[in-house]
Amino acid sequence: MKKPIVFDTGPIISLTLNNVLWLIEPLHEKFDGEFYITPGVYDELINRPLNTKKYKFEALQILPLITKNILNNYNSDDMQNKANELLQVANHTFKARNNWIKIVHRGEMEAIACALVTDSETLVIDERTTRVLIESPDLLKRQLERKLHTGIEVKEDNLNQLKEELKNLNVIRSFELVTIAFELGLLNMFTLKEQEKVVPNIRSAVLEGVLWGVKLNGCSVKREEIYEVIDLEK
Repeated sequence: MKKPIVFDTGPIISLTLNNVLWLIEPLHEKFDGEFYITPGVYDELINRPLNTKKYKFEALQILPLITKNILNNYNSDDMQNKANELLQVANHTFKARNNWIKIVHRGEMEAIACALVTDSETLVIDERTTRVLIESPDLLKRQLERKLHTGIEVKEDNLNQLKEELKNLNVIRSFELVTIAFELGLLNMFTLKEQEKVVPNIRSAVLEGVLWGVKLNGCSVKREEIYEVIDLEK
């Protein structure tokens, strides 16, 4: 049985805003394993937007993926306890001007906790600070100092606990998701030969368009990464 993949809010919203949310279903079929979200992520994707005018239709586009059990809303006492613990630790690790810095929110930490308690090795998350916390927590101090223009104190015991607990998590972004979808041929409907009469090098144009789309809708990715992938796919 394949280990599940856990989704944070950001990548699903990014796919929705780029009109490629439909990729989740064929990616789920190709993966042949569980795709999980958590109650906190469900709240951010569905409950809150349904009470707005601006984001209601986005929520209604996402909801069928949940009702069809493509995105499963995972919850357990173990996950909630782990989320509470790590949220407290993470938000009491870095201090600026004698105040603790809130670096993660509930939805993000639930997604991390879900990945840990379900023995998942893959977390899909676009938010840069949380990704750095998982992948290179020592770099976060320097990033916070540059952002806040002040010295940062670190509670080393908490930082070491985070390093130990998160060290085996593999992080991917909506950037990697759409790249995988492209490589699997899921975007071939946009790369037909006759379309080259209008757009030369149509495959590269489609790939460039979707990669820039997710970047400009919230995925933390450098422009150099985009053009590196385009060069590799030529």
